Amino acid sequence: MTLIGRTNTGKSTLLNALIGSKITIVSSVPQTTRYLIRGILDLPQAQVVFIDTPGISLVKKGFGSAMNARARSAVEGVDLIYYVVDVQRPPQEEERNIMRFLSAGNQIPVVMVLNKMDRGSRFMQEYMAFWKEHGQDSPVIKYFIPLSALTRKNLDELIAATVEILPRGERFYPEGTTTDFPLELRVADIVREKFFQRVVQEVPYSIAVVTESVEDKPGITVIQATIYVNSLSQKKIVIGARGDLIKEVSIASRQEIERIVNKKVYLELWVKVAEEWQSSQRILREMGCEE
Repeated sequence: MTLIGRTNTGKSTLLNALIGSKITIVSSVPQTTRYLIRGILDLPQAQVVFIDTPGISLVKKGFGSAMNARARSAVEGVDLIYYVVDVQRPPQEEERNIMRFLSAGNQIPVVMVLNKMDRGSRFMQEYMAFWKEHGQDSPVIKYFIPLSALTRKNLDELIAATVEILPRGERFYPEGTTTDFPLELRVADIVREKFFQRVVQEVPYSIAVVTESVEDKPGITVIQATIYVNSLSQKKIVIGARGDLIKEVSIASRQEIERIVNKKVYLELWVKVAEEWQSSQRILREMGCEE
């Protein structure tokens, strides 16, 4: 099943809460999620496979367009869709587009997840009314479930509704598996997240990370990754005074990767300027983000 919604609605936070461990990075930076990330929830009576997606925006070209296409493609062949909304923000044009997309000839059941209720229910009723207006009151909506992914409030209710709706079938993954997200992409995501946590300027959105190599050696995993930025000024910010920032990011990234691979990690980061990398087919291809 797929999680879909506009940027910063808390899809990744919800996925991590459902799985009970950190599968995908979380940030307030738009389009933090750039890949289709699977999280696997093992229950005594079921195994549920969730797919996190990039936030849908109004961007119609380049990198933003590729992210929109990736998110929309993730609903193909699934048995259930979580349409995640942020009740602290009013419905806008992105919501209208998503609702039309979900209701236009779609027979896949949908649960509208009214997220961020820990901050109040400010626009909850507006979203439900907005769906009835722009989603043609489609019968695919099975439930409207208010919850907080951050505090896990009503998470059990969402899981129960999910198990009720999903068809019965065989388990796809061995017991104990939490994700099949490739290590190369997880490394790239982790490095980006560490920059998001430390740089206040708009530089993080202009960062692309490509894992060049992962070499598993006895007792250590050697990883090389390239960080792409749009300008020399951004490169200076990413490196930091006397190289302090990139060193700090490298240490924090290495420590998290070591917890994933359960062994020592040597992480080498390079910073390169690639003007308008968001439109570079080569870099998008290396990131696995081609349109």
